[in-house]
Order: sequence, then structure tokens, then C-alpha cells
Amino acid sequence: MPTILLAGCAILKDGKILLIRKADKELWELPGGTVKQKGDDEQAAISKTKEQIGIVPEVIQQFTLLEYQNNGNNIEAAIFESDIEPDSSFLPGEGIEEIKWFETESLDTENVGDDVKAVLEEI
Repeated sequence: MPTILLAGCAILKDGKILLIRKADKELWELPGGTVKQKGDDEQAAISKTKEQIGIVPEVIQQFTLLEYQNNGNNIEAAIFESDIEPDSSFLPGEGIEEIKWFETESLDTENVGDDVKAVLEEI
């Protein structure tokens, strides 16, 4: 079974989390994307997040490493706790439909990805 490497940023601020929704999905996810080779997780999380929200995040620490299966693939997702300037203006990248802050307590009513669920369990 092939392994897909992913990396993303959990941007948390004042009880809120920043999520993206891609144009081809109805799911809210953490910003991030695929990693070309193992070991480039942090740099990939930063560059993919910048591509998607138009802002370079500052990584604070590695938050968690998720391992799960999806559509016949093994998934390894490195999630980094990150920060951005509070008054940042977002510039959605290619394929990004929406960028939005969510109250972490109200996310149980939203359609969120496994990455978001795992972060919420940890905080």
C-alpha cells in the first residue's frame, strides 16, 4: 500500500482555528499539502500554507503526526502549530474557495477533515 506524505499548519488564535475549503471539496481542512520527500515536512507545511492563504506562517513546534488510511493509501500527515500576524489579510491561492476562522467549540457542526478532528482532540 503506497504512503502519501502530507504537512500542514494548525493556526490557532484566541480559541479559533484557521481552515481552508478547496474549490473541489465541501470539506474544511488545515492549510498544507503533499511533501515530496520525507524530512521536508516543516518547509512543505510553510510553503503550501503560503500558497493557499497568501501568508507565510511562523512554525512554533510540531503539533502531531497523524497516520491513517484513506482510499487504499497510507497517509502520514505532519501537523505544525503555527502563528500569523493577527491582522493578516488572506489571499486565497489557486483552487482555494474560502479561508475562514472557526471557533474551536463550534466545529462539531461543520464538515471537517480528519486532520482538523485530530487537532481538536489534542487541544
